[in-house]
Amino acid sequence: MKNMLLVAVSVTAIVFGGVAPADAAPRVPVPGTPTHVTVAGTDDSATLSWRPPRHSGTITGWLVWVKPREHQPDRGITKLRATARSATFRDLHPGTTYTFGVRAKNARGTGHSTTVTYTPPAPQPVAQALYALDAANNVVRFPAQGAGTAEVVAPNGTGYVVDRRGNVFIPSADGTRITERSPKGTVRTVASGLHVTPDLRIDDAGTLYWTDSVSRAVTRLPVGARTATVVPDVGVPGLMWSVAPNGTVSTLRPAATVTTLFQRTVSGAVSIRNLTASGPFPSGRIDSFRSDALGNVYVHAWTVGAAGYSAWYVVPNGSDDATRIADRLAFEIGATTDDGFVLLESKQWCAYPADVPKPCAIDRSFSDEIVRSGTTTTTYAVSGITATDRGLNAGVTDDAGAVFASIPDGPTPGLWRIPAGGGQAQQLATAPYSRLSVN
Repeated sequence: MKNMLLVAVSVTAIVFGGVAPADAAPRVPVPGTPTHVTVAGTDDSATLSWRPPRHSGTITGWLVWVKPREHQPDRGITKLRATARSATFRDLHPGTTYTFGVRAKNARGTGHSTTVTYTPPAPQPVAQALYALDAANNVVRFPAQGAGTAEVVAPNGTGYVVDRRGNVFIPSADGTRITERSPKGTVRTVASGLHVTPDLRIDDAGTLYWTDSVSRAVTRLPVGARTATVVPDVGVPGLMWSVAPNGTVSTLRPAATVTTLFQRTVSGAVSIRNLTASGPFPSGRIDSFRSDALGNVYVHAWTVGAAGYSAWYVVPNGSDDATRIADRLAFEIGATTDDGFVLLESKQWCAYPADVPKPCAIDRSFSDEIVRSGTTTTTYAVSGITATDRGLNAGVTDDAGAVFASIPDGPTPGLWRIPAGGGQAQQLATAPYSRLSVN
């Protein structure tokens, strides 16, 4: 009824004895000051709420603002309709004190602001979980410790990544935008107007990386940023690129005569190395490329010839030479850690010609776990899973050192967890999964 009364007064005039002068029309006052202004938030967002002024002219909208305004759209100022009573600000930084304000506006002008402050707390630790794509292309989540059924997190998860807090980022099918799905199920668009290939990467700080589908350049989007930028000084990698947990970007440019490795740290230090023509370079066929936070890079490559042998190699930080992580011939599962690599090896191996048309009579079960941490290498005994695939099999690790791997078929198909320090493998699911990731 209040709005209806204001409208009636604004359009009705009673005139006695003739035409009223123009300046006799009632003047709408400037809006008053908002009341009951409060703020509530989390470690990375805050919601400002308010009520209209007690005495005010007609309100046509609200101006809401935040300072400091880094990582905020429209310089930290939001314009809202007259019916709005709250506004949410995202991408806040824990420990930073923010000032929020709201004021009403109408045709006469803008009223006074009411302000409140809020300091986001430090984020609570998030339990690690295993994420993967199922056969229907859903992103699913398993508990990293113990047993549990898969929980569907998001549909259409091609190219997804997950940050340390469990937020899942997915490129759109047309590659023009990236959406974020929080553990609570809320969905928002992180950025749009992009050229994203369906293969996102992420570092521990939450910065997103991808190769531009037009220029092929490695591109990054820091947390809270609205505009993506090209990572300089790393060349155009094509498919051979990697992001370490600390944000170091590595790219590999194989060629007929020389293979070049580019690396750029978050601080901007650049390293360019021409790798020695041995091992997988340049004659080998590389199909996977990984890196750790110490600057070491790892490649999975096939040897030339009919043997059907492939292996994981390491190029230590500062070196030009690639060496095999393990000496003996075996079927392998490889996974990077923050400071190294974990390799699972089968008991025996046979060449491809001996494996067709009937499989060769060997023991393909995995028996050894080789853990490379910094300059130290340790071997543990493992059991419970068997190799069936001659090709690339890349797993992932959690902070405790457990390895997660998917076996496509054979006597032990499904999703498996190998405990830190070796031991009996634990089956998480009987179906195979792809694009494994741990938050």
